[in-house]
Amino acid sequence: MNYKLGILGGMGPSATSDLYKRIIDHTVASCDQDHIKMVILNNCDTPDRTLALTKGGKSPLPSLNDGIKTLIELGCEYFIIPCNTAHAYEKKLQTKGKIEFISMIKEVEKELLTNYPNKKVCILCTNGTKEAKVYENNDIDINYPTNQDKVMSVVTNTKAGLEALSDLQEVITEEEIKYDIFLLACTELSLYKDKIKTNKIIIDAMDILVKATITKCGKIYKK
Repeated sequence: MNYKLGILGGMGPSATSDLYKRIIDHTVASCDQDHIKMVILNNCDTPDRTLALTKGGKSPLPSLNDGIKTLIELGCEYFIIPCNTAHAYEKKLQTKGKIEFISMIKEVEKELLTNYPNKKVCILCTNGTKEAKVYENNDIDINYPTNQDKVMSVVTNTKAGLEALSDLQEVITEEEIKYDIFLLACTELSLYKDKIKTNKIIIDAMDILVKATITKCGKIYKK
């Protein structure tokens, strides 16, 4: 059985579930058959990406490549990973020319360069994403918040099922005088997108990935 799309998820499970719902909600469809035929691998046993990148923890790469192998075997044409930090390993993903990776990072950078040139961007992400410089583009004014530890605690608490909106809001409020755009560059932070209060532009990496995925899979994106 062949699938158009594979989601290599479980990093974390709530974010994976949210991604799937967003793809469904934003696909123009009048019946079941109009949606994207896809498979979701909830590989929640993938080692922690931030621990691997910042503290020498177990590498998630073997798990990522095992997942890709499974998606290839299932006949997926495209695949996505709803985890910004996992994209630190993008160049080492073993697609073997049999499956196309839709990179969330590349799609976000394209969005920023095309629609928001010369804007100061504050990246809200994990420590792993920051230290690995997952977002690094000389044509984009990339910055990080002063209180990175608080952002990381929001991610950790959200993964544990705890509400952490107030801490995220506090970080944004403290930093909004400095920046034009806040980029939600962790899929756990994406869960708070509609609850954040600010007069600055909020860009959600997951939203950008959803739009690119729907389009590449031959469907029409619905705002």
